Amino acid sequence: MGDGREMVPDVVEALLAGGPHQAVADVVRARLRMVPEGARALASAETGPEDVQARAQLTAAVAHLLATDEAFAQYLATTGLGRSTDPSTVQLRTGPSTVQLRTGAGSPPTGPTTVQLRVGPADARARALAARRSSAGIVVALALVLIAALVALGIHLGSRPLLKPGGPGLAHAAQPLRDPALVRGVLPDARAMPAGWEVRSGPESGTGSGADVPCLLPDSCDQQLAYATVRFGAADIRTANFTAVAFGSPETAARAFGATLDRTAGEDSGSVALPRIGDQSAVRTHGSSTAVALVRVGAVLLLVRDDGPGAAVTAPWLTVFAELLGERARQAQDGRTPDAAASTAAATG
Repeated sequence: MGDGREMVPDVVEALLAGGPHQAVADVVRARLRMVPEGARALASAETGPEDVQARAQLTAAVAHLLATDEAFAQYLATTGLGRSTDPSTVQLRTGPSTVQLRTGAGSPPTGPTTVQLRVGPADARARALAARRSSAGIVVALALVLIAALVALGIHLGSRPLLKPGGPGLAHAAQPLRDPALVRGVLPDARAMPAGWEVRSGPESGTGSGADVPCLLPDSCDQQLAYATVRFGAADIRTANFTAVAFGSPETAARAFGATLDRTAGEDSGSVALPRIGDQSAVRTHGSSTAVALVRVGAVLLLVRDDGPGAAVTAPWLTVFAELLGERARQAQDGRTPDAAASTAAATG
């Protein structure tokens, strides 16, 4: 696929005009928004899709992304935007015969899709004819079940729009967040926070562990893939620290959850009623002014530290922020751009 330049026009078209590749376009959109130049070009083109200069800037941004990220370009080549010349084929083997579901090559057809059941090799024809009455019903039933399952999963037989970077998989099957930029996207920005909250420091991010976030599992530091952290403040009396740490698997993240909970200062006093969030969640309080929420969503461990008067008693923002961070972590692992914002209905400053 080279540097992916041949895909650039189709990618730009999918970003601005929609079409059958929206799942892939959402992934590209998320990657562009990770860098200021890409975010500006995308916002300008989306505001004025007919603006020739804005479209040219977006085209240049997409070309730069694919040229500098070979792995991402290779991923796009496996989707419908890659214009694969090989027919999409699903095979069902029944003894010496093979039943193939073929949908043709290239982009998904605009008209009705034809599914062909072909039996081969040639020496199996006699057996297939003899066994037609006994096996045809089973084969057709299996084919229908398979097609129904693919449709239920949202897979178009002519493309692979739900495949995610980093290897084969479905968009709703969480993939490890290896890129620090993806982990940084889990953190809320000013737009996601309630009015009055401003960034005090960060965001900071990195690979593995660092000064901001140490290795949380000393026996498995190689499984701690990336981290990101940011600190917000409000009215000079309250602060909220957000931290996201990505691991190689949900199992490793679960071990890190337990180890981090044991090491977090404070106690489970019961004064803060944190609802169940994600796969695991817990709270620790320290005195009357500090509360820490720990949440695990898939392979990502999240921490929210709320400091301020009454933080460990009334915890007005702890649940709101923990739910916000948990939802953004889920969106990121689903291959989407995290855009969840804090709900202010459940808390008051």
